[in-house]
Amino acid sequence: MAANPKAAQSTAQQTRAAAAVPPSARRGKPPLPLGRRLYKEWGGFFGLLLAAAAIVVGYMGRDSRRLFAEQGLGYALGIVGSFLILTLLLYPLRKRFKFLKFLGQVRNWFRVHMILGVVGPLAILYHSNFSFGSVNSTAALLAMLLVAGSGLVGRFLYQKIHHGLFGRKASLKELLAGVKLTTDGAGQAAQFVPNLLQYLAEYDRGVLKPPAGLWQCMTLPMKLSFKTRSGYRHIVTQIALQLEIQARTSDVVAQHRERLLELTSAFVKEHLNRVRRVANFVAYERLFALWHEIHKPFFYLLLVTAIIHVIVVHLYSI
Repeated sequence: MAANPKAAQSTAQQTRAAAAVPPSARRGKPPLPLGRRLYKEWGGFFGLLLAAAAIVVGYMGRDSRRLFAEQGLGYALGIVGSFLILTLLLYPLRKRFKFLKFLGQVRNWFRVHMILGVVGPLAILYHSNFSFGSVNSTAALLAMLLVAGSGLVGRFLYQKIHHGLFGRKASLKELLAGVKLTTDGAGQAAQFVPNLLQYLAEYDRGVLKPPAGLWQCMTLPMKLSFKTRSGYRHIVTQIALQLEIQARTSDVVAQHRERLLELTSAFVKEHLNRVRRVANFVAYERLFALWHEIHKPFFYLLLVTAIIHVIVVHLYSI
């Protein structure tokens, strides 16, 4: 199948012009200010980094501080931490009951939930001076650490199925539409690589199989990472071979072969990544639903152990 020289020139010109247009201009949306963009992309990471630094500093200096859970600053930190953890209940309550809409938007309470989920346990760690005490205080501390660790896992899964940490939830239909869009855009590229759509279809069939169980959901993202790289190398090798064959019969293809290989490879890479995201989305959505069912009893356990701890400490001073 010989390539159309005019089509080759037109494709090269169109793709060069499209590449010269900034992504923000193509979408028709103004770029975010630098501060908001940094907060959106790195705010959560730097927040966790700061919390990790506070934990390291607190743990390293636990023997040199005169901080006691029964009095002074240590006691105040216990009250503050308990209040912040109790405030975490407002997010699921606001999310579930519409009559609480006067409290504000759900997304804002989610931000508060994420922040207090870190600051509250951090205050409790300083309250306990990073050490175990009696049986009831140890149980409460372990329950809190379990909930905090579970929250970090939930934060990771949440971000995988939403547009950013505080963005709206993505949908499978939306992601599949993006995959179809890239496939429809393969028309011009397919003029030079006759088997391109076949290569992409074979990859799509192998990747878009829903995971069967929990273990497959957990291992799928890592497997797809390797599968996408190997699939990309295989398809690009075939593209290079097809273009070499076309170049023997078309001077235009021979002249622009490197550029055509670059543009077609970029298209393939984008398509494979979108398909990979669809497959990952299905796995992460199932894992997030399972995590949500596990996280709730963990939080209830924390409330029970915290209440018992407060009662025992104030009644029996132990």
